[in-house]
Amino acid sequence: MNKLEKEIYAKYGIKTAGNKLVSPIGNIMPPLKEGNTKTGKKVLTFSILPTDKEYKIDVNGKDYAIKGTCVCHCDGCYATKGNYRYSNTIRSLAINTILANEHLPFLKKAISAQLEIAKEGEIRIHAAGDFNTKNPEEYANMWHEVAKENNPFLFWTYTKIKKYETLFDDLDNANIVKSVIPGVGFNFGHCDYIINAYHTLKALGKSVYICKCGFDDEQHCEGCKVCSQYEYVLFLEHSTSYKGKDDPLYNKLYNIVMNQ
Repeated sequence: MNKLEKEIYAKYGIKTAGNKLVSPIGNIMPPLKEGNTKTGKKVLTFSILPTDKEYKIDVNGKDYAIKGTCVCHCDGCYATKGNYRYSNTIRSLAINTILANEHLPFLKKAISAQLEIAKEGEIRIHAAGDFNTKNPEEYANMWHEVAKENNPFLFWTYTKIKKYETLFDDLDNANIVKSVIPGVGFNFGHCDYIINAYHTLKALGKSVYICKCGFDDEQHCEGCKVCSQYEYVLFLEHSTSYKGKDDPLYNKLYNIVMNQ
């Protein structure tokens, strides 16, 4: 962490220790994380604990029992597989969840400082997790305030909770994609499911887009902007148990995706 970054955190009343922030729960890494190969490195992500189960974890020498922030535990949930199973990843999500549950003012200041340092870019809220924190109304309002106060940035997220689908409707730099679509179901699945969902929504006159990740190796979230604009975005399930390219219907879906 350089001198300027430390000065920006200090402006928000946050002390630093090396490359960490001094928080109410001990020294932590900044809450927004650099994107991966799927999102693109310039996309900052914020994640909290997924599913509706209880996690027991040690954070800075203190034991916590923390409820996941989703309203269900979906079959095929990518946020319970792959790198999300690693203890360091779970601990990072737990730290953000504790801040969202117990120290929301600090979390907002830390995020705001990070955005001032970054100056511009794209923010994916909830690469894992949802709005179902301990105080969901206050938590959702925090994200609305952060997006409103940081207009150079594009924000997007997904939710299975209907009441938060309209959270960003008054903002032109933030969007929420429906994770549960009325009359269809979840917005992710195997090839046959995505094909049927796509045609169903098209028949209803909806603007719908199938994410190209999983079809185009060069595609990632950075610069795409679909999820910051569309209400209906469909995803081919990506998990360790289902390989889309091995599905007999993959080529049919591929043609739809590349010609949409």
